[in-house]
Amino acid sequence: MIRKTMIVVDANEASENSKMVESLRKVVEVAVRPLEAGDYLILGANGKALVERKRIFDFLNSLKGRLWDQLTALKSFDGERLLILEGYLGLYRKSKWNEAAVLGLIDRIVVEWEIPIIPTPDVKATLTYLVWKHKKLGEEEKLREYPLRVSGREMTPQEQALYTLEGLCGHKTAKALLTHFKTLGDVIALFHGHSIAELESMLREVKVGGRRIPSTTIRRMHTAVNTVYTEPTPTWLEDRDAGPRGEGEDSGQGAKGEREG
Repeated sequence: MIRKTMIVVDANEASENSKMVESLRKVVEVAVRPLEAGDYLILGANGKALVERKRIFDFLNSLKGRLWDQLTALKSFDGERLLILEGYLGLYRKSKWNEAAVLGLIDRIVVEWEIPIIPTPDVKATLTYLVWKHKKLGEEEKLREYPLRVSGREMTPQEQALYTLEGLCGHKTAKALLTHFKTLGDVIALFHGHSIAELESMLREVKVGGRRIPSTTIRRMHTAVNTVYTEPTPTWLEDRDAGPRGEGEDSGQGAKGEREG
């Protein structure tokens, strides 16, 4: 019976490497079964990976033959596909292989076939990697909250004011607002104490690159200044980290999402 979390070892691989199977069984649940592709099928609670293991000379000897059939079968697997290359790669120099040809074929496997190669120096390292990968696929992904902006050094009060404000509107607009209203407190008070319509009228004289501050920027700053803070929820964190933002949305620092003058 194949369970949800275990390492399945191909029957042929297990017969040739019984000590590897014994070592794996000391730390993870192992089953030995005939596999249509690969030598190790790693099943975790959060994913699966099929691993083809090749020792260096076996790898070299198969480059002109069965390796490509094995990679074709590996490619059809619905999950992570990996090729472990075990041993010292430089041994090809002791064979009749052309160095450029070997490296070119490795490049082809990674780039064209999109199968990552994991180099391991010996059997012990291969065992360590298989156990680590099994653990990795079984870990529950924890939501982590990161600071939206990080200051890399100690700043002067003027730099800190600019740094704080540009998170709302971008560098050029922040500099223009501070130049016009003098202090960060005055800028915040302005956006806290007036409506959007009032702000648009009051900010007509503030120019960024010869142009007025865009209405979208004013509305965004007004919303940020006047929104009551609550602790981020897991859903909010997932949405924030889900990937690239849609067209027209602002980046976390504000500067990239704004068309300043």
